Amino acid sequence: MATVVVVLLMAMGSMMVGAQQFDVVHNYAHHEGSPANSGGQGASQEYSALLKEHDRRRLASVADFPLRGDDDPTSIGLYFTQITLGTPPRQFYVQVDTGSDILWVNCDPCPGCPLTTDIKGITLQHYDPSLSTTDKILGCTDAACPIASNGAGNGACTSVGSTRACAYVTQYGDGSSTRGYFINDVLTFRQVDNSSNGNATANIYFGCGTTQSGNLLTTSRAVDGLMGFGQAQIAVPTQLAAQAKVGRVFAHCLQGDNQGSGTFVIGSILEPNISYTPIIPKQYHYSVGMENIAVDGVNITDPTSFAIGVSGGGVIMDSGTTLSYLVEPAYTQFINAITSGAPVASYRLPYSDGSTSLCWMYSGDIASAFPSVTLFFDGGVVMNLAARNYLYSVRVSSGSYWCMGWMSSTSTYTIFGDIVLKDQLVVYDNDNQRVGWKPFDCTKSIRVSAPNSTTPMDVLPGSGDGFGAGATTRLSTIALSSCLAFALLCAFL
Repeated sequence: MATVVVVLLMAMGSMMVGAQQFDVVHNYAHHEGSPANSGGQGASQEYSALLKEHDRRRLASVADFPLRGDDDPTSIGLYFTQITLGTPPRQFYVQVDTGSDILWVNCDPCPGCPLTTDIKGITLQHYDPSLSTTDKILGCTDAACPIASNGAGNGACTSVGSTRACAYVTQYGDGSSTRGYFINDVLTFRQVDNSSNGNATANIYFGCGTTQSGNLLTTSRAVDGLMGFGQAQIAVPTQLAAQAKVGRVFAHCLQGDNQGSGTFVIGSILEPNISYTPIIPKQYHYSVGMENIAVDGVNITDPTSFAIGVSGGGVIMDSGTTLSYLVEPAYTQFINAITSGAPVASYRLPYSDGSTSLCWMYSGDIASAFPSVTLFFDGGVVMNLAARNYLYSVRVSSGSYWCMGWMSSTSTYTIFGDIVLKDQLVVYDNDNQRVGWKPFDCTKSIRVSAPNSTTPMDVLPGSGDGFGAGATTRLSTIALSSCLAFALLCAFL
């Protein structure tokens, strides 16, 4: 196939195969500034940039990150994947989070950072820069520091031995925080392209976390760090796309049960019937506009609750949040509608810390007994939710309850976490600035392709008790169609 590609990249020309002549014209020859359209002046800078972008997309492939975890706040309550950093490579478990930007891992020394976890089947470790032969601290005077730390430290300095390092600090919605400094090292990730499956590498910047607080210090659901999939330049997908390793579209599918699995995949999503709504411009998160909420087919919220203004608004799609948080007065209106439509009276279930949850003691089928919910988004797009997308199960000595998984937001944003996003294929299309979704069985494979390719590949999810081998199935439609159209050229493949 390489021979055919080389010929097709010529501006003009022809080739002979037996008695047949094929005239070949470059796909971009008609563009202004091309050598064929420049009056002998050669290629313009704009035309050269167009070709570079074409090549970047052509060379990019698919990367996938198998997941484990669940959306149950009484169990794990997060989804995580395994990544490999450094030379020699060492493996780390990190939560996947579309609501933040940076990748960070607990880094020696990290006083109080957990080295044990209640999550079965994984062993935690700290990243030790002294054990990697390819690590390099990002200096605070380096030109990359303001870019890396935008929104996570703003180019501040911190001392690491005798080095003045580029610092970061990030605080999350639950009050926990991480701080440390940026380092550059090798990320090894699973890559699938049109010719092979295997590992690929890229040098990336990530946070070397030396001070954590809040829930990041607990062992109940501890992992080694967190990988942000946000829109900033420091986010791993953005860094990989800038190096022509992947494209700028990714998706996740979170299996919604206590043996959960799923996948994060970076690549063009080929699954049909995905509904898209625009991303709100000039915001830090994947925020979209929502118009109303219906319960059992009746609109029950005040649309002005979701108005987008200078101080915020909109809905954040956040895989790093377990529950969901609805702004007022929409939250109160939603709770009243669910309570009115519930099959039994509600009950305030008390906890040992003095807090309570709004719950219903019910042992029947909640899918048919509790109200259905419809979310209306900009562009006429809807998301249909079942009871399991707003209720979670709690078992205590007094019996089994279904408790409300939507809380009142303390900010001007509504946040939809895993309880809403589970059991759906959710696509984040940075090329076209949109987010899309469709109901999906997250135990099944996802049909994807590399950017600028029509060769589909089926990416399989991680297993519930491990990450598996990340098997993929490539369907070589390009090679097949090439052989049918240019039979004589197949000898060169």
